[in-house]
Amino acid sequence: MSFDLRLWLLILVSALLLVTIELTEDYLERSWPRVRRPANGWASSEGVQQLWTVVGALVFPGIVLLLLNLAVLVWRDLSLTPVLVLGAMLIGLGWAGYLLLISQIGGLDDYLEGIGATLPLALMAVLLVGDLLLLIGFLSSLPDVSLRRLLP
Repeated sequence: MSFDLRLWLLILVSALLLVTIELTEDYLERSWPRVRRPANGWASSEGVQQLWTVVGALVFPGIVLLLLNLAVLVWRDLSLTPVLVLGAMLIGLGWAGYLLLISQIGGLDDYLEGIGATLPLALMAVLLVGDLLLLIGFLSSLPDVSLRRLLP
């Protein structure tokens, strides 16, 4: 049996998805409701929380699209395209920022929430572009199936 990097990436991303789901669940269950004021004072804490929620809402579809792309690559024995690599890198960057927030290591979550709206807005833009690239890569890697061939 040969070493297939795509299959191992699929397994690794699946495991990291499970860890991310557990960390998100723990993050959302702590001391609710959170009433904090950001350090710069111009944005409400509710607005910043909503922005981080949107970041989380963009991370999870990106991870699922990454898993789907890797599964199709393994299934059809295709090679990685630059669109998939760039989309995966952008999703990984957004995913890392989101993990820093929800992991609650060393008070980083308080710091990231206190920064204000700049970081979540930047991560939202990165994740949106990454999601779109992965969606384009997924749709282009699917086999071309005509509806006429499926019907008798």
